Amino acid sequence: MSRVAITGAAGYVGSAISRGFRAVGWEVTELGRRTGYELAKEVKIDWTGVDALVHCAWDFGLKQWEQIERVNVKGSVRVMEAARTAGVRSGVFISSLSCFPGCRSMYGGGKLEVEAEAARLGFASVRPGLVYGERPGGMMGALEKAVKGSPVVPLIGDGSQPQYPVHEEDLAALVVELCEMDCVSPEPIAAAGGEGISFRELLRRIGARHGRKPVFVPVPWVIILAGLKAMEGLGLNPPFRSDSLTGFVFQNPAPDFSVARGIVEFRRFE
Repeated sequence: MSRVAITGAAGYVGSAISRGFRAVGWEVTELGRRTGYELAKEVKIDWTGVDALVHCAWDFGLKQWEQIERVNVKGSVRVMEAARTAGVRSGVFISSLSCFPGCRSMYGGGKLEVEAEAARLGFASVRPGLVYGERPGGMMGALEKAVKGSPVVPLIGDGSQPQYPVHEEDLAALVVELCEMDCVSPEPIAAAGGEGISFRELLRRIGARHGRKPVFVPVPWVIILAGLKAMEGLGLNPPFRSDSLTGFVFQNPAPDFSVARGIVEFRRFE
């Protein structure tokens, strides 16, 4: 029986990937975010018997680049370096479609730095689209909550921004395959199913799933950004971070899903 260590296993994406490994017979060692990032303080983790590492952990609460670099970037590198030094044969870093050369968000920039280190260490990087499932968390969970919570839904601009949903089970299947293949991809692997749909259409389909027909109110993204930054400046925690909005507005203009779709069959978001 093979064993995989998963950081951030208590989170939405990490828990879905854990279920995917268990479903095909892997033994899973779950490392929470705190456990994984203790490596930044030179605390040792027992890698005995671990064949693969999947690094999902990321602290989304950090708002300053210095903090992101110290905790998320350097912490991630320490985790992967420790695994490689211990002889862990394969690994996957869970990145994001918000990450690409020229991205403007701090989140994407941090992920981009970790992708480079993952490649140096011989691990693959996967850039999932918008992850969803029967009980979604993360960004999709927040969008579902917004649509179900009010008949009127603010729309970022005209809502034409393309979205690339990926089912949690399909993402997990891809990660499992990469670990079983001992894949060392020189380039990050973008993962999503079907063609992109507009943000407006995504919200409409979410509403239809819950028997709702949301009324959209377009709002210029610069106004939303100013409001989010004002809330953050007051020490409040808005439902979406200003940095997330920056990544949403300035997206990768042409993500390439061909590699992932050659490994796993992805379902369409209906």
